[in-house]
Amino acid sequence: MNIATIIGLVFGLGILIVSAFVSSGGDLARFVDIPGVCIVLGGTFASTFICYPLKNVLGVFGTFLQAMKADELPVVNYINSVVRLAKTATQKGQIQLEKELTQIDNFFLQGAIQMLVDGYSKEEIESILDTRIENIYEQQMNGVEILKTMSGFCPGFGIIGTLIGLINMLSAMGTDMSALGGSMAVALLTTLYGVLFSNIFFVPFAVKVEGRLKERVILMNVIRDGIIFIKDKTPSSIVQDKLKAYTAPDNWESIKESSAE
Repeated sequence: MNIATIIGLVFGLGILIVSAFVSSGGDLARFVDIPGVCIVLGGTFASTFICYPLKNVLGVFGTFLQAMKADELPVVNYINSVVRLAKTATQKGQIQLEKELTQIDNFFLQGAIQMLVDGYSKEEIESILDTRIENIYEQQMNGVEILKTMSGFCPGFGIIGTLIGLINMLSAMGTDMSALGGSMAVALLTTLYGVLFSNIFFVPFAVKVEGRLKERVILMNVIRDGIIFIKDKTPSSIVQDKLKAYTAPDNWESIKESSAE
């Protein structure tokens, strides 16, 4: 689980609930309106289904799960792994890298090493890995774009719900004037729900997943460059120095000097 995401959700919702509880004198029920929630979420998903293919919209739930997963290993860890592989290839030959496959969890690194072991040319490896990076980025960005689209729909349907409530309220003005205040409050709840869902869920989750995707692209670029360096039989010490460029200078000390000679 991603601790930062959990903390953000718990803290954000907690602050809102406590504030609503205090401001309402303990009457949280006045902030609950099931039809308003249905208008906001139902309308948002309906418009999203119109905008995107069914498969992509259903995949947005997987995007939510991605934001809840633990963070990727730091890029430094992958640099150390690639440098270690370069050292093995230099000392024992590239064919020996096949023994390392069972110890590697990252599917992208596994595939890159397998191509190296199978004797793919440098150009073939580079082309295939570049295509994989591009496709992975585009596929996972679909979920981010859908979340951002939904974040825009939510406030709009919140206003629609408020307008529906106002119409009902104005229609009843001649019958029960004492109910106007309560009716107005209920009408405004859908606007609250629209803004809440947009700014607590859809926008933060989209930003979270997009940031993690950018980190993942950097990791895949490290792997791609490292594998190409190994294919060129570049000394592990040079591989290490070249891959350091993917990290901030503050992180260079954490790259194990013992991983290269």
